Amino acid sequence: MEIRGVFDVDQCDALKPYFRYYNQQCRQVTSIAMVERTAFPMKTNVDLLECIYSQTRGARQGYGEAGCKVRPRSLALFGFAAAVLPALSQAHPHMRTQSKRGQSSWTQRSALASRYPMPALSTYTDSISEAKKAGEFRIAVSTDYVETAAEFARQQEPGIEFRIVPDYYVGKNGIGHVHLKQQVHGLDLWNGDFKINIGRDGGVFSHGSSFYTGELPPESSLAKRAFIGPVDALRSIIDTMEMDVEVNDATVKPQMGDVPEKYTIRGTTGARRDPEARLLYVHGDQGRVHLAWQLLLEIDFAWYTVFVDAETGEHVIAVVDSAYRADATYEVYPWGVNDPDDGERVVVKNPWLPSSSPYGWHSDGYDNFTTTRGNNGVTVQDLTAVHWNWSAWETAYRPQSPELRFEYPYDSSADNASDYRDASITQLFYTANMYHDVLYEMGFTEEAGNFQVNNGDRGGLGNDFLLMSTQDSLMSNNAVFVDAPEGESPIILMFLFNTLPEIRDSAFDIGIILHEYTHGLSLRLTGGPLNYGCLSSSEALGMSEGWSDFMPTAIRLKAGDTRETDYGTGSWVLGRPGGGRAYPYSTDMDTNPLTYQSVRNITEYPHSVGTVWATMLYDVMWNLIDDHGLNAEDPVPERDVNGVPTDGKFMAMQLVMDGMALQPCQPSLVAARDAIIDADRALTGGQNACALWQGFAKRGLGVGARPGVYVNDFEVPHDVCKRKC
Repeated sequence: MEIRGVFDVDQCDALKPYFRYYNQQCRQVTSIAMVERTAFPMKTNVDLLECIYSQTRGARQGYGEAGCKVRPRSLALFGFAAAVLPALSQAHPHMRTQSKRGQSSWTQRSALASRYPMPALSTYTDSISEAKKAGEFRIAVSTDYVETAAEFARQQEPGIEFRIVPDYYVGKNGIGHVHLKQQVHGLDLWNGDFKINIGRDGGVFSHGSSFYTGELPPESSLAKRAFIGPVDALRSIIDTMEMDVEVNDATVKPQMGDVPEKYTIRGTTGARRDPEARLLYVHGDQGRVHLAWQLLLEIDFAWYTVFVDAETGEHVIAVVDSAYRADATYEVYPWGVNDPDDGERVVVKNPWLPSSSPYGWHSDGYDNFTTTRGNNGVTVQDLTAVHWNWSAWETAYRPQSPELRFEYPYDSSADNASDYRDASITQLFYTANMYHDVLYEMGFTEEAGNFQVNNGDRGGLGNDFLLMSTQDSLMSNNAVFVDAPEGESPIILMFLFNTLPEIRDSAFDIGIILHEYTHGLSLRLTGGPLNYGCLSSSEALGMSEGWSDFMPTAIRLKAGDTRETDYGTGSWVLGRPGGGRAYPYSTDMDTNPLTYQSVRNITEYPHSVGTVWATMLYDVMWNLIDDHGLNAEDPVPERDVNGVPTDGKFMAMQLVMDGMALQPCQPSLVAARDAIIDADRALTGGQNACALWQGFAKRGLGVGARPGVYVNDFEVPHDVCKRKC
């Protein structure tokens, strides 16, 4: 194993403790002049060294034969790759792949719960329909809107026993809201409800009902106490739901109050609090009313309301799984705000997309977490402080919040970045999870090789969530993505920038996070998730940098932007409006003159090639926006009936991603162009061919451009456009 990286002298020496099983060699490779052209801020009196760490024979078991030159990938934001981590195949956490009896996971319990849905039984009469039949019931309008509602129920459902639920109120719109609960033999019918809304005029405005009007069970079972007890009911539920709860020493204590037949079950193990049991009736899915035990259980931060037949104990009637109802809040720069100069921090609540993150952001389907950890990734402070030992990453700092309230102060002028480490960790966690969800909606799913612990039954290998470190101490003024094959976790390292009077934390420059994450996207989609290393040629590696600039640039577009709007990469952390590339991204040839031919003169790979490629994509995107408009408000695209994005920004992002999946390993710029055009043909039948070709041809990647021959061609195919580029 050989690990390389280009650093200054101090950084090279500082790396030694992290590679204790490697011999270190350092040699001078370049002068500071090259550094200045790469937008990687460094002192001008420091030479660069290439640090080479060669594995000592026999020092690390499992790394292969001594002398093997396998090199894991590491992609840095600005010009130089940080030292690559030791082989990751030895370094991912063990995750449970199946569950034994008594150790059922949260996701498995949710799957079991879904087999016992509470039937949907209610009807609703809207205000227009109610007005049309207002004369059907003669109600003496009372000044007491609650009594008006009760009288309406008596007339509409004569003979039905009910009680008034004491949660009635009048809303700001003047509508009174009254809830009635049906009762059978003095016990509540749990899903027998009547909701009546009283208008400003005192009459019935609208109403909805799930009152049961069929044959009721006789009172004999209740009167004779011919039913099982609460503990036996709980035992039945544990068996059915495969819950890791023990009731051998359980005792029952009646609860005092107005609710009859309500008990606390004490002495159980495995539940977060004592389960509660209540005897009532429930309308099941077979059209009949059952005497049932309702049990409330809290397990692994999920609430379950389970109804079991009280007469036999052998029939689970329904399960209400509230596992998805745990709210989480994050104080962050929200999606679409790129950095502190671009907007304000806000508190966002439950921002995940359920279709993309069905377990939310704080569960992997096996376990629930009260920190910045979940199915899609974990975020810590200063991973390198634990010496790259994967099994030790859990000792790295991250905030704990039992209430899932990740709201922490951030002061960019603080002398010590650790003062706001919780805010930094939260921002990185939020942004990466949002990007996971957005990319998932656009096709970066389990089968495509996305980063998740638990893929369920959706394909892919799983066990490869992102490990993310903010305020990492390995180095400064950069950010790094460390790739790994499908089934093993990649790593994102975010460093502090110290080139300005105040320290700037790269976790608050959202485009940098998205840049690093997009490396993982392009590496997994190109050639397939199991085909590791498909972007290692000079052009392919350069385009990887280009995609990583393009995607965050597209995401940050604002509603008022036009094709005259220019954007830089890393502008905030560097304190440079133009960002860290040779030119800002612009459709103006005077502002950004890069063309295909510019690649011929590039000596600094891969970022300069990436700037050329991202510039082309920026032009292409604006052609599509001109044709389809700009959706800058939504995190995911609106789609037509055929699943096609309806605006130009998301159209461009979708075609770029689809092109990654179509293109071959080690693609050239020409091949990547053709793959995007093919992606449009597959998605829309080629409706955007003219806009695409014109965008590429404007920058010299026209129909006559040839791979590896960096000569501009500005022509578009004669049959795709009626007007010249």
